[in-house]
Amino acid sequence: MGRHAPLRLSHVLGWLGWLGWLGGCAQIAGIDETTGPVTPDRVSLTVEEILVGATIVREPFDLTGLTAQYAVADDAEPDGLKRVDAELTTPDTWSADIPEGTPPVFFDLKDPVRHEIDFAQRNVYYLNGRMQHLHPVAAPMGATLSVQATLPAAYAANESLQLYTLGSWNVRGFSAAEVPMLGATAFGPVMFPFSSVTSITGRPLEKLTTADAVLLLRYVGNKLTGVMEAAPFDQTGTDTVMGTMTAVAADQTLTITVGPPAAVAARYAPARPAMPTLSMAWYLHAAPGHEIANDNGPLLHAQGISMVDSGMVSAAYGNPFVAKGWPTVLTWSTQASRSYTPMGQTLSITLTAVLNQVVEPTPNLTLDLPAGLPEVVTIDGRPLSSDGLLMPKPTKAVKVTFVSGITNNTLYQLQLLEIIPNAAGTALGQKVILAAVGLKPEFTIPPEFLVAGHTYNFRAICNQGGFPGAARGDLRVRELPVASAYLDGGVFTVTP
Repeated sequence: MGRHAPLRLSHVLGWLGWLGWLGGCAQIAGIDETTGPVTPDRVSLTVEEILVGATIVREPFDLTGLTAQYAVADDAEPDGLKRVDAELTTPDTWSADIPEGTPPVFFDLKDPVRHEIDFAQRNVYYLNGRMQHLHPVAAPMGATLSVQATLPAAYAANESLQLYTLGSWNVRGFSAAEVPMLGATAFGPVMFPFSSVTSITGRPLEKLTTADAVLLLRYVGNKLTGVMEAAPFDQTGTDTVMGTMTAVAADQTLTITVGPPAAVAARYAPARPAMPTLSMAWYLHAAPGHEIANDNGPLLHAQGISMVDSGMVSAAYGNPFVAKGWPTVLTWSTQASRSYTPMGQTLSITLTAVLNQVVEPTPNLTLDLPAGLPEVVTIDGRPLSSDGLLMPKPTKAVKVTFVSGITNNTLYQLQLLEIIPNAAGTALGQKVILAAVGLKPEFTIPPEFLVAGHTYNFRAICNQGGFPGAARGDLRVRELPVASAYLDGGVFTVTP
């Protein structure tokens, strides 16, 4: 197997869209369900922010210039919803004069996505998690990096090297023309344009700062065998990353049981639309955000699991980052997929279903993917069980629901995704329009989110564990273990 394992699910994740796998670093006291930061005749939403980089930063989120609106059911309104604008009572809290009820709230954050919370709570506490360092700015135009290192052992044919940054969150592999000659004990200097690195978050490239950890990583397959950490620096535009690499001792052993693969495949069988292509893998990462159930960080080891495997895993690995506060986090990821080409299109899209589990590894763990996999998404009772459906433009709010084989999940989420061409024009992709979270697998979607002539699908998500305050309307605390599952429902086009 090559340097990269077959799938990587929890970053996406996207997972930022799944509440980002980002959560609180410390336990929060219990929240009284009838009181909050405002008077009892008002509803409120308080937002905190957490930034995950080489270190964790947590602070109130400044909502200045952003908007929030409550949607109160009202048959007198043309679409069945009365909108009530919220006002800022403090820089991190919206409030609205709604004496009774627990209506959902729709709000903006510093991203292009509209958010919804429907918790049947009058006072809600939300965490906006981002993978970044404080005060990011764009990388210098035309910037270059030069990387060089002394190696602890001669370079071999089965090895690879990778540049990895935490804070700005970038990654870059090195080509056959850039890696050392076989038997060499030094790497570089190799100079390259900074524009050739890949942003892990998908944001435009950001300037490296002294808050970043800049690493050169050495692998045999997917197993980390060496690391060099550069001295902290503020990127100027022409910078050199250099140092002496240290060998990583494989002094830990992972012993887990996953699957078995046939049982995992059976979990996907009820999903509609059907998901015929299945892949499975486990990953170990050194994770700065481990306390908030975030598994991003340098890969320590990974391995794909095939249908003929027993599901019993034993693998040696090392984590040289423990002293930095980046303990080992284990992710057991499975994914099924389907491909669809809309009528009249030449481009196709890959749609997915996912079951995964993130834990701190302990000896002889059994990982059983305890989150419920959504099996079908419905809109006003109409199953989105196949691709290519046509849906009249709604004039009233619609109700989107879904069911899963496991019904007692901790938290539910729903994303409305528009199907659009990717930036390269080579395939269709998904753009998040609305991200909703609630305690039930049912959500009210105002009609303005569904635009005639546009093509969409809903992604239904179940979370098990990880959110101990969810029932109180408090999402500021996240913790391991956590399991999640999602289904990309059928693709549909809204007609006039």
